[in-house]
Amino acid sequence: MKEQLKTWLLAQQDTLDKVVANASIKYYNENKAKANFQYDLKQCHIESYNLIRGKDLCYDRPNTAFSYTLWYHPRRVNTFISFFLEKIIQYQGQELVVFDLGAGAGAIQWSLGLIYAGFKKLGQTPPSITIINIDSSPFMLQYSRDYLWKELVVSYPEIDHNFKIEYEVNSWNNNKRISTANSILAASYLFDDSDNQEAISKDFLKLVEVYKPSAVLLLTSEKKATKYFPLLKQDFLKLKYTSQLIQSTQLLFNKPLTNINNIRTQLGKILNITELSRATSWYDASNAAIIFERPQLAMFEQGKPIEHLDVFNPPITIRREVTLNDNQKKAAETSERPVTIVGPAGCGKSIVITEKIKNIVEEHNYDPKIQILLTTFNKALIKKLSEWLVDVLDNDKFIITYDSGFNGATLPSCIIRFTGSKIANIRLVHFDMLPKYIGGVTYRGMVSMPLHHKIINEIIADVKKENNVTGSQYDNVLNSDFIFEEYHRVIYGLQVGISGSEKAYLNVSRIGRGNFPSLQKNSDRRKLVFQCLERYALRMHKEGVESFTIRRQYLLSKLNSNQIGFKYDYILVDEFQDCTAADFKIFYSLIKNPNNFTIGGDLAQAVHLGLAASIPRDANMATRRNFKLEGSYRLPVRISECISNLSLAINKRFSNTEGTSNIIPYKGSPPGARPIAVYGETNEQLVSKLENVFNEYKIFDLQNNCILERDYPLKNALTAKKIKIDSDSILSLKGLEKECVIWSTYIPLEFEKEALEFAYTIVTRTSGILIIAITEQTQAVYKKVLGLLNKERLIFWDKTSEDKFNSFCETYIPVEIPDEDSDENDELNSLETIII
Repeated sequence: MKEQLKTWLLAQQDTLDKVVANASIKYYNENKAKANFQYDLKQCHIESYNLIRGKDLCYDRPNTAFSYTLWYHPRRVNTFISFFLEKIIQYQGQELVVFDLGAGAGAIQWSLGLIYAGFKKLGQTPPSITIINIDSSPFMLQYSRDYLWKELVVSYPEIDHNFKIEYEVNSWNNNKRISTANSILAASYLFDDSDNQEAISKDFLKLVEVYKPSAVLLLTSEKKATKYFPLLKQDFLKLKYTSQLIQSTQLLFNKPLTNINNIRTQLGKILNITELSRATSWYDASNAAIIFERPQLAMFEQGKPIEHLDVFNPPITIRREVTLNDNQKKAAETSERPVTIVGPAGCGKSIVITEKIKNIVEEHNYDPKIQILLTTFNKALIKKLSEWLVDVLDNDKFIITYDSGFNGATLPSCIIRFTGSKIANIRLVHFDMLPKYIGGVTYRGMVSMPLHHKIINEIIADVKKENNVTGSQYDNVLNSDFIFEEYHRVIYGLQVGISGSEKAYLNVSRIGRGNFPSLQKNSDRRKLVFQCLERYALRMHKEGVESFTIRRQYLLSKLNSNQIGFKYDYILVDEFQDCTAADFKIFYSLIKNPNNFTIGGDLAQAVHLGLAASIPRDANMATRRNFKLEGSYRLPVRISECISNLSLAINKRFSNTEGTSNIIPYKGSPPGARPIAVYGETNEQLVSKLENVFNEYKIFDLQNNCILERDYPLKNALTAKKIKIDSDSILSLKGLEKECVIWSTYIPLEFEKEALEFAYTIVTRTSGILIIAITEQTQAVYKKVLGLLNKERLIFWDKTSEDKFNSFCETYIPVEIPDEDSDENDELNSLETIII
């Protein structure tokens, strides 16, 4: 039978050549009118050489599959059939389920389809085959389904209803209750990524151990097979699998691919793509095969039915279904010491914090007398944390009630009470509501930023007039933005205070605020600034002008004067990088034992405080345990790779290195593309291009899209194009993510010193697609950020976008931002805290 089938397959070479060519013609005709088609296709061909250079191919451009198929698809079909034909024949007449992990353009599906059709042509009963195609690139799967396979079945109508197909991006769920008793796991080049081989093989072996497939078929390069086969062999032997390494075989197909090469030649001339002038063939010299098989005796040891397969860590939807890794579990353990949990965006810090609360609660057996405070600086994150806690706690042992707003609306902040308790056993509240709910501070209305800027500008005008300041020499400190931040970061944040504190302010080292602009100790500049700060504080206090900072001051004042006798057993703070020294003092004043204090965050995202953010080094934290989490499990790996230099640059800016961690790309992170850079000369042109980007990348099933920072004109223009999108600030989204983020680089940056932190926080908010929108108005301060991005991990939408991006990029040179002096003997903690 084997030789008969081989003979029939050999006769199909010309037909297969035509099928690929016909699919290519159809795709070309349907897509050639797109404005960036020629540019993108050329880039796809240039990038395809990465495979022969030992580099990754990203498979994330719209035309990647088209380019890939015209060169690689016949080779992949040829190698699979040549290496595994004999193995598939063994399943004649049986039911077979094949999981193709990394299915690409469907070479394994084609191979199985041809074998299936061959059996029927020869009057034999083929296996009843179900193939599950799982891949991280929706572009590859779409091309396989809509072009290649549709053309193939026209030529081979023998492929009937007993040959079933499913296509899934990354994750497959067995909703149809398919029997998986006779199953094969197949993968091509799964272990060829040397940077991540250990992690991939570990995950793959777990898959095999749980589900115990009948066989595992792997295609790889000879070099990688020789290197890793001995290791894999030992691992599979422990799982009772036999193994076979096939390093060389005579490939079955060898005729010229006349039709495909004609298409390549014509496209090369029409589109001026020289890379298409090279002829392709069936031949591939770099392959080897590995077969792992469960012996007959081991067949009685059945694995679990395969319910689902993941080739990445799926987004967190149900907290109790999340399995923590060893490092996360260790960080979540209860401890009799203060704990800091630090890590990059997407490493699971918030998950660890909820796990730690669960561990505390269970250790205390849901004690109705225990009191825990969980706080952060984001309302939406509080909502997510409460949802996760409800998921992991015993639902029979608590009730949850939510706070109400001014109009009776339900707020994210809430109280969890254990059975038999009349107190708040777990209090979840975002930090700006702590003064009200914990300290009883009366709020006198809403916070209005325009009002604050108006008041500060009036004060500056008066101070200038009284001091005969007529020039512009003080404008870089006598402006509303600087005064507002100086009040928050220094007057409040460093606990300098206002009443009777002029001397203290004139001599304080303004940690993290730097000397750009300069504000020397005891200088006239600093005296002018203090006059403004003093009047600003007085007006807020007397006129009842609400600010988040003054609310905190009132709370701290009440704590300092022992007006609040209440204390928590445990306090946990998420996103601690937004905490000033004064904020930490509030927490110390609210906790019975500072050893039960846990903070999680990432100084690289300190957009609100910049370099003024740090982990306290005082006596309360002297015995702290530090946990650094690595890897970004939520951020797509290609984005992590692109921004790694940005992460590194930020971390070098902080002297308190305990609070930062370089972002490390994790290959198991969710699907996504490289960041997409789009340039528009006019707003209309930018919107038109962004519309095209969304049309191409909607294949990623983008549901939650957001523009950062707030850019309402762009939002309205895209909404008019029927694109559902929000616009928000990163302070609102920190700790949360969207499936697609547009970074609007031309929106003015409020605090230019924090440009790196602002940019980093924006680009790490996505769990899928990141679009970098650049225009002639792109902020100059962001051009050094663009220069830090890895261009090999960027998609330029068209030639203009590439050229403009390159012209905008500026070299980033690390700059130390010192304070006004280097007086290390200036003890901030010795200053008397005087709060108005």
